[in-house]
Amino acid sequence: MATIREVSKLANVSVATVSRVVNGNKWVSDTTREKVLAAMGELGYQPNSFARSLATNKSETIGMVIGDLSGPFFGGMMNSAENAVRKAGKHLIVTSGHDTIESELGAIDFLLQRRVDGLILHLDVLPDEDIIRLSDNSHVPIVLVNRHISELSDHCISVDNDTGGYLATQHLIDLGHTSIACITGPLYKKDARNRLAGYRRAIEQANLTYDDNLVVESDYTEQGGKTSIERLARRKLNYSAVFAHNDHMAIGAMNMLKKQGKSLPDECSIVGYDDMVMARYVEPALTTITIPVNEFGTQSAHLALKLGGEEMDDITYKFEPKLTIRRSTCRRT
Repeated sequence: MATIREVSKLANVSVATVSRVVNGNKWVSDTTREKVLAAMGELGYQPNSFARSLATNKSETIGMVIGDLSGPFFGGMMNSAENAVRKAGKHLIVTSGHDTIESELGAIDFLLQRRVDGLILHLDVLPDEDIIRLSDNSHVPIVLVNRHISELSDHCISVDNDTGGYLATQHLIDLGHTSIACITGPLYKKDARNRLAGYRRAIEQANLTYDDNLVVESDYTEQGGKTSIERLARRKLNYSAVFAHNDHMAIGAMNMLKKQGKSLPDECSIVGYDDMVMARYVEPALTTITIPVNEFGTQSAHLALKLGGEEMDDITYKFEPKLTIRRSTCRRT
């Protein structure tokens, strides 16, 4: 394996000059840089990445913490973030927070110990005040994705989940539904609380009665959607529509309603949230709230790079959800 001294000898420059080229020092002429790079290429010289990171205080990596390494939601976000980071000549290191404070803090510490140049955090349980303190005390830029904290507005990439919940519920109200069940995500998560707030706002603006009995807290899984429909049946409630806080639960709810003998959407309309790929292929195709999950990844990566000193285009900090109407909803007869 070639050494830095062999490169300096072939390029007829000092070892210090080779080191400056390797570390991206701008105080090297273009002619000298080209000579050094040519010598490195000829000898197959590979600089030690750890030594380079110590010299430049840059690891050329961005760390990302997400809730779950599986599923289409996080898969799309990770993929788009990795593409954006790779285009900037860096690498993305991803780990999971596993929905506990201890695990989220452990994941962050794991990445900081690897000297990442920035952090992209999708956190569900770590309190706002702890995240603010982390941002204030961290030596690297921190970006929050799918979460907004007012004190860190210029570090957040988010979607208006309150509006998303409102749009889903208002669509059902516009179709004549007056008794609408709501299957929420875990209410310790801010996105679930905001979607529920949007649901309640639409109900009350339509002069309908908000009924806690029509609300079931669940877990964002398909099985959770099935179980929620069973729970509603045990409550012996009459409802003609369901708003589920994600598509997984919506599909689970659809399957259980069919098992109960319900015709969809004639006897029960369903609205989901996220617009994952499967939403258009289930039967009936799922009406849902579309959010730009892939753009979350791209924009959070761009913001992390920008906060780290890279020149990036304008950042989109907040996205508006949109209603995508398919065949799982119809006018109440």
